[in-house]
Amino acid sequence: MISAKNNFSVLLIALLLVSGCSPKVAGNGNTTDEDISGEFSIAVLPDTQYYTSEKNGGKKEMFTAQTQWIVNNAVKENIAYVIHLGDISDDGEKFPEQWVNAAESMYVLEKPQSGYPQGIPYGMAVGNHDQTKSQYPLSGKTDQYNKYFGIEHFKNKKWYGGHYRDDNDSHYDLFIAGGIKFISIFLEYDSYDEDIEGMNKWASQLLEKYSDRKAILVSHSMIHFNKTVGTNEKGFPAFSKQGKRIFDGLKRFPNVFLTLSGHVGDNGEGYRQDGYAGNVVKSLLSDYQSRPNGGHGLMRLMKFSKSRDLISVRTFSPFTGEEEKDADSQFTLPLFHHTNVARYLDYNNDQTTELMSFSAGNWKIANHADIAFGKAGDIAVPADYNGDGKVELAVFRPSEGKFYTQDGKTVILGRNGDIPVCGDYNGDGFADFAVYRPANLTWYFDGMDSIRFGHKMGIPVPADYDGDGILDVGFFRRDNSLWQTSLGNIPLQVQHVAGDIPVPADYNGDGKAEMAVFRPSTGEWIIDKIKQPVKFGQAGDIPVPGNYYNDGKAYPAVYRNNKLILQNKEVDFKTGNKETLINLPYAIRKFFF
Repeated sequence: MISAKNNFSVLLIALLLVSGCSPKVAGNGNTTDEDISGEFSIAVLPDTQYYTSEKNGGKKEMFTAQTQWIVNNAVKENIAYVIHLGDISDDGEKFPEQWVNAAESMYVLEKPQSGYPQGIPYGMAVGNHDQTKSQYPLSGKTDQYNKYFGIEHFKNKKWYGGHYRDDNDSHYDLFIAGGIKFISIFLEYDSYDEDIEGMNKWASQLLEKYSDRKAILVSHSMIHFNKTVGTNEKGFPAFSKQGKRIFDGLKRFPNVFLTLSGHVGDNGEGYRQDGYAGNVVKSLLSDYQSRPNGGHGLMRLMKFSKSRDLISVRTFSPFTGEEEKDADSQFTLPLFHHTNVARYLDYNNDQTTELMSFSAGNWKIANHADIAFGKAGDIAVPADYNGDGKVELAVFRPSEGKFYTQDGKTVILGRNGDIPVCGDYNGDGFADFAVYRPANLTWYFDGMDSIRFGHKMGIPVPADYDGDGILDVGFFRRDNSLWQTSLGNIPLQVQHVAGDIPVPADYNGDGKAEMAVFRPSTGEWIIDKIKQPVKFGQAGDIPVPGNYYNDGKAYPAVYRNNKLILQNKEVDFKTGNKETLINLPYAIRKFFF
C-alpha cells in the first residue's frame, strides 16, 4: 500500500479510505478460525422437484448425489454455504413422501465432519410447487416444508439468523467466508403480490441491521432465462414480476450484491446485472428440471475469490459426471468491483491496472511477453468485451471503419476521423464498440442508437458518473473546463486554466467516476469531492490514473522518462515514446499528446 510517511499518501488515505472487510475467518460459519486464503465456494441446488417426486425420469438418488458430492468436497472446495433455489418438491402438501425424500437428501449436509461441527450450513427457498394453493404465501399451506425444514429444525444451527412471520417460509442466515461477512435472505414465492410488501419491509430491516454484511437475496423466481442460449451476452433476460418487486424494493441497499433464483426451466440459465448508486447487483438463474430426467442432477458451484475479486461459476452433475462448459454455464464475473470504474486495464484479472503500449501492431504489457496484433494506423482499444473482469486486446482501424479483437471478432463501425470510445454503455458487463465523430458531434454504438451530443471544443470523456454500471456520454470543454454529460452540466469547481487535462476516474472507491483534471502548469490534481488539490506531477508528464492497488479505486500517477511514477514508487516501462502509451484514453491523448 502507499506509505503513510508521504504527505500525498496521508491525504489519499484520509480522503479516499473505504472501509475494509472484517477479519478473515473460516468459510464453514465458524467465526474464529483463520482463513488466510480468501477463497471459498457456495454450492447451488436448482429445482429438485422431479427428483423428490421421481417423475419425468428423475430419481431421488440424483438429489442425494448432489448433497453427497458437497459433503465429499467440502474441505477441498472450502464450501462455506449451500443454497437451494426452491421447488424442493413437486406437489406441495399432496404427497408427503416427496418431503421424506427431500429430507433424506438435504440432511446429508448436516452430518458433522472436520471443520463443520454442525454440518455444512444451508438455506432453502420455498417455491410455488412447495405451496398448496400454489403461488400464495399467506393463504397457501407449507406444512410439509415446515415439518422437515421449519424453525424448530434450524433454531439451534449457528448460521441460522431467524424468520419472517410465524413459519420458516421466509428466513435468513448469517455466515462468514474468506474474511467476508454475509447475510442470505430467502423470500417465499409470491406470484400475486399477496405479501411482497411485507417481505420487502422485513428484508429492508435486515439489510439495515446487518449493513456490514454482504447480502445475497434468494427467491425461487427472480429473472427469466437468457435470450441467447449458451451465452450471457446479447440482451438481458427480464425480471420476473416478483423479481422486479424485490429488486426495486431493495436495490437502495449497497450491501446487496447478488440474487439467485430458479423456477424457469425452459432454457435453464440466465444472467443480468443492474447498477444503482455505485453498486452493481448480479442476478443468476439456474434451473434444469425441464430437461430430460428432471435435469439429470445438474447443480452449480460458485467459487469466490476475495483476493482477485472474482466469481467463477461451474455447472455439472455429480450423478452423471457431465460438465456444461458453454458461456452461460461456465464463466467468470467480477465480484464487487465492476469494470466501468474499478478494473481499468486489468489484463490478468488481478484487480490492478497494467501499463500498456501499442505501436504499429506491437503490444507491450508490463510483466508479459510482447504481443503482435494489429498494424500501423490502428488505434488500440482494449476493454472487457466478454464480461470476465479483464481487458481483451482490440484495435480500431479507421481506414476500414472496422474494429478487430484478438479472438477474431470483426465489427463494422466508424470511419476516418472518428475517435474510438469503447465501453459498457448498456450496463450488461460487456464493453461495446463505439466511436465519437467530431465532424457532426455524434456518438455511434454497435447495436444501439446513435446520440448527438458534443461541442466543437469538447473532448469525449465517457465514464460512469452516477454509478449505475453504465457509461455516460460526456465531454470536457477545452475552452472553459466545463464538464457536460448526458446527466447534465457538471461543474467541477475549478478556475479554467488552459492545458488542464481531464482524468475522470473513481478516486474514492464509491463506484462512481469523479470529474478530475491534471494541471501540468502547477503539478496538481483537482478531483471532485476532494477539497484540496493533490500536489503531484510536473509539466510534460502524462497523467495515467489507474487501479494500481487492488482496493477498488484509482490513484493519481504520471508517466515520465519511461517510468510510471506513483508517490511512493517508480516502475520502469519502456515504450519507445510517450505517444504509444495507452493508459490514458485515446480521446484525451489525441488532444494533448
